[in-house]
Amino acid sequence: MKSNNLRGRDSGFSLVELMIYVGVFAVSAVFLVSILTVVTQVQLKQVSLSEVNQQLSFVSDTIKRLVQNSSLVDMSSGVSSSTLTLRMASSSVDRTLVYASGSILYSEEINSDGTTATRALTDSNVTVDDFSVTKYENPVGFSVVGYQLTLSYNTTNAKSEITRSLQTAIGRISAAEFDSSVYPNSDNSHDLGTALKKWKDAYLSGVVGIGVSSFSSGYKLVASGGDIATKDINTGFVVKTPDASACYRLGVSNSGTVTSTAVTCP
Repeated sequence: MKSNNLRGRDSGFSLVELMIYVGVFAVSAVFLVSILTVVTQVQLKQVSLSEVNQQLSFVSDTIKRLVQNSSLVDMSSGVSSSTLTLRMASSSVDRTLVYASGSILYSEEINSDGTTATRALTDSNVTVDDFSVTKYENPVGFSVVGYQLTLSYNTTNAKSEITRSLQTAIGRISAAEFDSSVYPNSDNSHDLGTALKKWKDAYLSGVVGIGVSSFSSGYKLVASGGDIATKDINTGFVVKTPDASACYRLGVSNSGTVTSTAVTCP
């Protein structure tokens, strides 16, 4: 009896035991494969999301720096455009553009000599689905630039597809500054300010010519083609005495007699 029992145990697994073992292994294998698939999908999403977020952040920081350091947002107010156009203080990069071409976003610096320097703000890992810019005027401050940017991860794998959008606004923080002369693009065709939107103060160190192209040296203001007038009463031209001890405002009485009134020197 003892030898028979030993031979029974050494004969191997029964069919039922083998089926149970195979079933447990199959369930475990399916479970492990499912976990591996989920982990892989999460990793793919994280890689694509990280890439899109990094490039979105870089573009945002670049546009913010360019706008805040610009002297002028050279765009029509309230009109959406596919190109951001900025005028800079330095003549070497006086005009700077940001625009999308194909699936890449670029910045382009146009130098005063006509040469250009172009660099990509995004690479082939992402595609630019949308880029639009609008300039808004702030009556009590500097111009504001609002823009919308949409980037997608560049992939043919549906598991890695990701799209992110950014919509924000940036205000200029510096007044317009130029390191070279500013000229209109045609003669006698552009205005500086309007009747309803006037410039407040003007400080000039040279001469002013109104309606003239040249005049003799020694004069600060020369006008041609019309009178120079004062509109309000008790106003006129102020002159200083030769010894610089006093100033007088030249005016006129009701009878047309020229008068002089002592005033504080400017």
